[in-house]
Amino acid sequence: MILIKKASHISVIFALLAMVACDSVPTTPPQSASGATQAKPTTVPKNSNGNTVEQQNVEDRLKVTQDPTKIMWIHLISLDGKILRRMPIRNKVTSSGKRLEPMTASTYGNQYSSGSLPAYGGYYTSELIGPDGTYGSSDPYIFWFDPMGRYHQWGTAGGLGYLLTDYPIDLANPVNEITGLYNAHTAAAKWQAEQEAELRKKEGK
Repeated sequence: MILIKKASHISVIFALLAMVACDSVPTTPPQSASGATQAKPTTVPKNSNGNTVEQQNVEDRLKVTQDPTKIMWIHLISLDGKILRRMPIRNKVTSSGKRLEPMTASTYGNQYSSGSLPAYGGYYTSELIGPDGTYGSSDPYIFWFDPMGRYHQWGTAGGLGYLLTDYPIDLANPVNEITGLYNAHTAAAKWQAEQEAELRKKEGK
């Protein structure tokens, strides 16, 4: 009988603690000493495809960088701003961190199970294949599209900066120093069109 009373007392104590915990949850946003309060979440607008701007940028980047017929252009730039080299790129620039196989894997029944993780060559791995079909990660970079929908990617690698685009540009001859738009060489644009046409011809497109 004494044990029953003690158990009931303990349950009452836990119930009271739960009520106190519920009452202690703040019902108003946090406020700083200056009076500023936490901003309310903003509803992010979506386009006609149902994507946010960030999602659309990633989708558009994949369309550009995964197109096997696309000729990309890269400028290698020293960290003091000198243009060292400009050249066309077949397919795309690939980071050394990209791989065709996972770095970690285990046999069935060991650490991983076939029901929860993808298989690779009879083994199971916690790594996922990216949208480009490879394992691993790229070196850090930023990318953007100009108002005409042209792709630009800026990053650093091997002690150099680089600018990667999907159209030929001339960094030495800016058309407008304020907008930063550059003049495409007619000969380079013609060469790119010929190369893309040749690639499509080989692939029967």
